Amino acid sequence: MRAIPQAACSDNDSTDNIKGIVYYSSSTTTPSTTGYSYTDSCDDMTDDITPYISKTVDDANWNDLEEATVAFNSAGLFRWYLNSTTMLVNWTDPTLLQVYDSATSFETDDAVIELDEADQWIYFVVETTLGVPHPIHLHGHDFFVLAQGSGTYSSSTTLNLSNPPRRDTAMLPASGYLVLAFQTDNPGVWLMHCHIGWHTAEGFAVQFVERQSEISALIDSTTLTDTCDAWSTYQSSSSIEQDDSGI
Repeated sequence: MRAIPQAACSDNDSTDNIKGIVYYSSSTTTPSTTGYSYTDSCDDMTDDITPYISKTVDDANWNDLEEATVAFNSAGLFRWYLNSTTMLVNWTDPTLLQVYDSATSFETDDAVIELDEADQWIYFVVETTLGVPHPIHLHGHDFFVLAQGSGTYSSSTTLNLSNPPRRDTAMLPASGYLVLAFQTDNPGVWLMHCHIGWHTAEGFAVQFVERQSEISALIDSTTLTDTCDAWSTYQSSSSIEQDDSGI
């Protein structure tokens, strides 16, 4: 197994020392293999991916465009924003607990997008004018990559709806856009965020509250409330201050 950080969009002090061998039998012989040729860039290899089980994406019943930006907030702290919102979730009151407690609304800083209808197609577009790429990761779904590219997304952008690649993480190109799609077939509170850790810590995320009326029946309420209570007690007794987005 090889993992080669691409120098065009990463900085790694140990690029030649990321290696692993996986055995599926009793052999202990070191294998001899040759790596494939690749172009050093920040592009996904979605053009080379064809899902084995073919699926077609239907027209969206809901779509949204979110712009990724960066700025200082009112407290003078450096924060990432999606559609003018930087996520700040209270550690002691996570969104899933709010849903279990029958919340009827959410704070703006929770960055919640409510998807109430079942089995509907969702198109979600993230774009940025900043010359920085971002790996976008979604919990709770494998999404369909409909389009990626440089520049600004528009209604004339060509979307691949016929068996497009399916991922749980895809690259938002620098100064570009990413169009993803999924169906509301999995009730829950699902986080979508940049997979660069410090970008997430600085608020680069949104949450999908999917089919809220069905979520509580699926929750292990004892584990949820006991865990939240234990955390609140620990945070208070240890004088821990929340200093990031809460993710």
